[in-house]
Amino acid sequence: MTPVIPAPVPVPLPAPAWLLEFLLVFTFILHLLPMNFLLGGVVMVSVSSFLGRNDAKHREFARRAGGALPPVVAFAITLGVAPLLFLQLVYGQFFYTSSVLMAWFWLAVVLLVMLGYYGVYWYNMQQEELGRRAAWVMLTTAVIFLLVAFIFSRNMTAMLRPQDFYNEFLRGGVGVILGPLTSSGLARLLHFVVASLAMAGLGVALLSRLWRRDAPGFAAWAHRYGLRWFQAGTGVEFLVGIWFLLSLPAEVRGQFLGASTLGTLLLVAAVLLAIVALVAARLSLAVSTIAIVGTISLMAVIRHLVRVAYLQRYFDPRSLPVHGQWVVFALFAILLVAGIATVAWMLYVFFRPASAQAG
Repeated sequence: MTPVIPAPVPVPLPAPAWLLEFLLVFTFILHLLPMNFLLGGVVMVSVSSFLGRNDAKHREFARRAGGALPPVVAFAITLGVAPLLFLQLVYGQFFYTSSVLMAWFWLAVVLLVMLGYYGVYWYNMQQEELGRRAAWVMLTTAVIFLLVAFIFSRNMTAMLRPQDFYNEFLRGGVGVILGPLTSSGLARLLHFVVASLAMAGLGVALLSRLWRRDAPGFAAWAHRYGLRWFQAGTGVEFLVGIWFLLSLPAEVRGQFLGASTLGTLLLVAAVLLAIVALVAARLSLAVSTIAIVGTISLMAVIRHLVRVAYLQRYFDPRSLPVHGQWVVFALFAILLVAGIATVAWMLYVFFRPASAQAG
């Protein structure tokens, strides 16, 4: 059967496709940083909540780390809006179709995120009152956010296979079609989840620097605990990354194994930076953090190139007409830069030593 590929929305783009794609990737990177810490963080806190029943250090860690989760949820949700909008703008005909096919699952994301948001607040504000039930609250919250990750992963995977849309439609059940969970789809999901565990571990190591002020012994333990998660997660991520690469179709995989100079160089650079982050973790947390942020940024670019490689036979965004709305984009750019500067200042104030704040 000849594939039925959805036509682009007959509305000109408000800016050149290359600019929209750049903003799509850039804002996605901004979203990934808190999103990784959130997903990995709820898992870490859940584990420590159960271990904390018989271990004072894990109990204290669950209390302190749990208190950091509510603002992280807010950052992750807020920073996730822009990349989703840019995705709809450039690849709307694919994204909307895959979303309609799985509509009830996709709509459930709103409810699941609200429940997860409530869960981290409930845990943070009533941990003592909940007692042993607190661990189950955080475990349920972790499962909720993992379900959100699963649904997002399924949608982002489904939109890359527009040749399957019509066949899925003919089979019936529109609204609950997730499509088959292929090896590539499973590897994609695990690639994200394992990366979030590693990033959360590094985030805990950074947070432990704040805890030195009132609990130096506990802070040293939390630093080592976070690094163990980071190093173990990064090590597993290498294996999952190889699986994900090999599970891609040959024409897509080839873009990162020599067929494309840019794709190959980006993959090599990302792997090298991950190795630097892994080696430097116990020597310099700053170097490790910079290296892993670089890895995440390059992986976001690679993720976009994978999407382009999947869809290039059906669609080229640069073929769409453009009617520039530069005043709107100038306002967006100003607010984006101001927002990033504000968040950077907030993080600087949050992490700088107590002595500097007192001065």
